[in-house]
Amino acid sequence: MFEENFYQGDSFFHRADPRGKVICASLLVVTIALLERLFASGAAFLMATFFLAAARLPAEKVIKRLVVVNTFIAFLWVFLPFSVPGKAVFSVWGRPATAEGIKLALLITIKCNAILLVIICFIATTPFPLLGFALTNLRVPGKLTLLMLISYRYISVIQEEYDRLLEAAKVRCFVPRNNIHTYRTYAYLVAMVLVRSYERGLTVYQAMVLRGFKGRFYSLRKFHFGKGDVLLSMGVALCIGLLLYFDRAATVLTNF
Repeated sequence: MFEENFYQGDSFFHRADPRGKVICASLLVVTIALLERLFASGAAFLMATFFLAAARLPAEKVIKRLVVVNTFIAFLWVFLPFSVPGKAVFSVWGRPATAEGIKLALLITIKCNAILLVIICFIATTPFPLLGFALTNLRVPGKLTLLMLISYRYISVIQEEYDRLLEAAKVRCFVPRNNIHTYRTYAYLVAMVLVRSYERGLTVYQAMVLRGFKGRFYSLRKFHFGKGDVLLSMGVALCIGLLLYFDRAATVLTNF
C-alpha cells in the first residue's frame, strides 16, 4: 500500500537531518497555509518546485501524487465559483460564477499543491522509521510515534487481509450491486477485518513482549545536525520571510 520511492536518493534533502527537515517542513506548511494572496502563493509554489528539483525526485511519481490530490481539489472548482458572492464573470444554468470565487479556488489549488511538494521534498525523502525516531527526538509523545510506526508497519497487512476476504467473497459469486445484500456483505467484510486485526494485534504484542519490548523502539542511527542542516534551516527561514513579505506587500498594494 505504501511505496517508499522518494527516500531512495543521494540529494541534499536525503542527507539532511530528519529532525531539521520535520521542523522546516512544519514551518513552511503553516506559512503557506496562512498566505492570502495569489502572488505570494505562486511564489510558494515556485519555491516548492525548486526544492523538488534540488531533491532530484522521480517526476512521474510526483505527478501521480499531484493528480490524486488535484482530483479532490477539482470538486472545489465545481462549488466555490458559484457560492462566493462577488462580481459575476459567467453563468451556468442561471447560476453566476464570481471572480472572487474563482480567485479563491485558484488560491486553494496553488497552496495545496505547494504544501504537497514541500511535504514530499522534506518528509517523504526520509525513511518512515527514521521519521518516527526524529519525532521522538523532538519530544513528540512516545505513544503517538509508536502508534504511527506500528500502523505504518501493519496497515499493508490489514489491506492484504481485506483483499483476501474480498477475493473469497467473489469466489462465492458475490457481485457488488446497489442492494441490501451488498451492504450487508461489506458490513460483514469490514467486521471480519476488524476482528482479524484485533487478533493479529494481540499476537504481535505478545511476540514483542517475549522479545523484551518495553514500549519503545530504538534506533542504531545517531542524528547529527551539521553545517548542511544549518544552511537548510537558514534557507527555509529566508523563504518564509520572503513569502510573508510578498503576502504583506500584495495586501498593502491591494488596499491602495
